[in-house]
This record gives sequence, structure tokens and C-alpha cells, in this order.
Amino acid sequence: ITSFSARAKVDALTGFWNTVGGGRPVCIAGASLGGAAAIEFSVERSDIVKGVVLIDAQGFVDGVGPMAMLPMPLARLGVGVLKSVPLRNSANKMSYFDVEKYATEDALKIGRFHCLREGWNDALVNFMLSGGFAPAEKVEKIEAPGLILWGRQDGILEKEFAQKFVDTMPSAELKWIEECGHVPHLEQPEETAKAIDSFLRSDRF
Repeated sequence: ITSFSARAKVDALTGFWNTVGGGRPVCIAGASLGGAAAIEFSVERSDIVKGVVLIDAQGFVDGVGPMAMLPMPLARLGVGVLKSVPLRNSANKMSYFDVEKYATEDALKIGRFHCLREGWNDALVNFMLSGGFAPAEKVEKIEAPGLILWGRQDGILEKEFAQKFVDTMPSAELKWIEECGHVPHLEQPEETAKAIDSFLRSDRF
């Protein structure tokens, strides 16, 4: 693997589908930044994507901001900050409604684990300098039925984005997950699973 750009990530999804999907239609799901990847894949492969589940997804914020224009040394320095314990600890606490229960030391370690893998620094710098995802203008092009799941107490993305998905996507419904922050699949997994199951079993397919 030589590229970790947004383009490469969408290509990786296509490769996964080719290998595992067996040519069958899919319902794709994405949470947070993964939502941006799901949006881009859904539009590019509208022939196979028959449903879209977006969980507190990044859909109306394009790119990575000024970080895309940083010189390589500064980009590497920025990546070092992103995986630092203080920043990850802050993000850990911002991710949950019930901070005491879920923003634990173990959660911090798990949330930071991928940052410590060999090659992560170079991969993230490569992604940043590629400009990142650009999903904002693609949301309205999603043809498949969509389910928008949003933690009522999301402290990372503005709650207004949840309704914006419904207003922008041709066929989307919104389900609020109560007493929940940015990661419904972690903080309220049963409620999240029930919502997805109900969506997939509905007459929209």
C-alpha cells in the first residue's frame, strides 16, 4: 500500500466488497469520519449500495482544513499531537454522554491503540496532505434509503447536522439516540442495533 488518501480509502472499500461481497448489493454504514467514506462510496457505487446508515457522520465538513497545506515537517508534528495522551483523553471525554461510565482509562487506551501501530504516522500524514474527504456536495446524490442515527448529546458534531442530512438526502429518516454522545454504537449499542435492524427489515428494501 503506497497511498492512504481519501481516494485510496474508497478504493479499499471497493476491494473489500469485491472480495467479501460476492457481487451482492450492500447496505453500508459509517460513523463519524467513516461516514464521509460511506457517503463517497454510496455515490460512486450507487449500483450496489441499496441502503446507507450514517452514525453521527461527518457529511458537511469537507477536507482537513489548513492541515492539508502544511509542510511535511509540520504535518508530522501535528500527527504527533493528534496521538498524544492529553488530546486523546480530551476526545475520549467529549465522545460520551455518560463520561464517568464510558470515558475510562481502558477506553483511552483502546481509542489510542491504532495511533501506536507501525506506519500510522506516515499513513495519517499521507491522508492529511491528500486533502481528506469531500462529502458535502455528494450527500444529496445518495439514491439509496438512508438511516441517520445521532446521539442526542453529541459533543463533537453539531446536532443541526442530523436534520441537515434528512433535509439534503432524497430518502432519509432520522433516529435520535437518547442519553448518548458521539458514538451511539459504543454508548447505546442495543438501541443502535435495534434501529439498524428495524431499518433493514422495513419495506424500504
